[in-house]
Amino acid sequence: MCLRHLLLCLLVGVIVIVNESEASWDEWWTYDGISGPAFWGLINPQWSLCSKGRRQSPINIEPDKLLFDRHLRPVLVDKHKVSGHLYNTGQFLVFRADREAKVRVNITGGPLAYHYQFEEIYIHYGMDNDHGSEHRINNYAFPAEIQVYGYNAELYHNMSEAQHKSQGLVAISLMVQLGETLNPELQIITSVFNKVIYRGDAAPVRHLSLKSLLPDTNGYMTYEGSTTHPGCWETAVWLILNKPIYVTARELYALRKLMQGPPTTPKAPLGNNSRPLQDLHYRTIRTNIDFRKRPDAKCPSMAQDMHYRANTWQDDGSLSHNVV
Repeated sequence: MCLRHLLLCLLVGVIVIVNESEASWDEWWTYDGISGPAFWGLINPQWSLCSKGRRQSPINIEPDKLLFDRHLRPVLVDKHKVSGHLYNTGQFLVFRADREAKVRVNITGGPLAYHYQFEEIYIHYGMDNDHGSEHRINNYAFPAEIQVYGYNAELYHNMSEAQHKSQGLVAISLMVQLGETLNPELQIITSVFNKVIYRGDAAPVRHLSLKSLLPDTNGYMTYEGSTTHPGCWETAVWLILNKPIYVTARELYALRKLMQGPPTTPKAPLGNNSRPLQDLHYRTIRTNIDFRKRPDAKCPSMAQDMHYRANTWQDDGSLSHNVV
């Protein structure tokens, strides 16, 4: 009887531990050590793509291997302003739009076949100016990278559902460069950095224009990839804009003062929160930027060098079709 009671207690204890671990997966992973990117796929079996996936992000973009696609349309973002909260999760800063808002911001055009609804902004950065961005351009890393996520609102009900499903997410990458003038919309976010110093801190962000946050460009690169945080779901269409936005040294200094832990145990700084580059595995990176217009261009094209010539009548009355 005592043995049976002991086994029952052990079973209950195991169930409690499992339930607690499932509720705190997001607290277990980091960007270094035994809970870093190399181990994400082992920490949680549901994150196995982090170790085994072949369409993972981020990647290094080599300009001479881009494929020009003249059919890629401009990316369209609604002008509506959104409000939400900026959170320090202990891994990065994330802005989440208020779900109760009556007006939502849609992202369409580009390579997208569906309407996507803006949901989140992630901020990745380094503790110095030589690295910080997750994506790299010709192996060059920017001091920071802002990633704008939206979910497929035509096929799925919310972000949680869409991130597991085909064509579920769009991710727009904004490279952040050090400059003298701060992007006005970015300033709305940076102005509350002093309120999210520690893990678990949150601060309201009001009237943010996603469209104004984006750099003034229609050029971009696009590829099929994944989320860059666990569980590395391979459901994201990535758009990397070809112009950066700018942040001042003062804002970068404030960003680098943020901590991974709570006030009682602040641990290490929040920065250096970038996932290592992932293999391309023969994926194609397309662009709407026609590098062929430049004299030193080496960018291949999807446009075929052929066309139909006007039909001509031959002596025997048959119709001739010539392709040149």
